[in-house]
Amino acid sequence: MKILLKFITVAFFLVFLQEIGMAQSLDDQSKVLQKCFDLTELQPYFPLDNTGNPGQVYVMQYAVSFPVGMNVSKAGKPVLFASRDEILQSKIASYFIFRGFDITGNVAKATFSYFYSFDYATSQFKMVMVNVELNKINLDWSVISTKIGGDIK
Repeated sequence: MKILLKFITVAFFLVFLQEIGMAQSLDDQSKVLQKCFDLTELQPYFPLDNTGNPGQVYVMQYAVSFPVGMNVSKAGKPVLFASRDEILQSKIASYFIFRGFDITGNVAKATFSYFYSFDYATSQFKMVMVNVELNKINLDWSVISTKIGGDIK
């Protein structure tokens, strides 16, 4: 009986530690992703709605898929994560595709493209490509390098 009780206690403790690690990881992923959307260099490309306010931001869940529970927003609106089919069927004109997203310890790297002004009738679009690296100091992530290319304004 003592062995079973010890086993249950250890198993519970390991599950608890795993949950703490997952929460921190999700929190770090959200913070790094938020920094990507807040890059100064990207601000001129975000679409505006009919009233001149920033429009909805979408992320295509393709090549990199983000987990449920990401806490990111733009202009007070939660960022929406959608499948490739949902983006295409809804004819979303502006969206992000992340090609790489890696957090190792206190270093994060993201590689993504931002497609905007997508015209589904002609299949014409504009695109900005971004590579960004961040460092974590205490609980805060800071951008240490950004490379941007493509159809830059």
